[in-house]
Amino acid sequence: MKIVVFFSGTGTNLESILREQKNYDYEVIGAFTNNPNAKGIEICDKYETECKIIDHKDFNSREDFDKNISIFLDQINPDYIILAGYMRIISKSLVDDWEGQIINIHPSLLPKYPGLDTHKKALQAKDKMHGTTIHYVISELDAGPIIRQESFEIELNDTIESLTNKVKEIENKIYPETISNLI
Repeated sequence: MKIVVFFSGTGTNLESILREQKNYDYEVIGAFTNNPNAKGIEICDKYETECKIIDHKDFNSREDFDKNISIFLDQINPDYIILAGYMRIISKSLVDDWEGQIINIHPSLLPKYPGLDTHKKALQAKDKMHGTTIHYVISELDAGPIIRQESFEIELNDTIESLTNKVKEIENKIYPETISNLI
């Protein structure tokens, strides 16, 4: 199974996916970022993985930006597009073109807290549990069918930072494993 990994920032999930591909049944055939300053680009270099960079700021519309992504995807023809900290909403046309082949990981127990600031929202709501969700991407934000969830108890002394770290630790473990099971 051939995958492409989309990211926008530090690339912690990207690195776990690249590092673990030797242990699982998938091959990373490329990476993509919308952020020319993303630290994940260095991770691609470290693992000798080609990374396509298309800065979304160079486009007037999401549709024009996503047309350029489509050209890239058509060239490499992955089985799955894996979103790993990709911080852009994907246009309906791109989602429709790759229906059932786009996977995302989200730092909450969906359907709770789609979008941003999930750890803050969980603390403000005094939730007892928090975690992460791997799901298929549909046009509605963070609303696609759930593939897998992992949770943990929120402790009294947890902060946004501690929840961020706990979720990342879980994600780095379960994302490669879950991708491999998509076959």
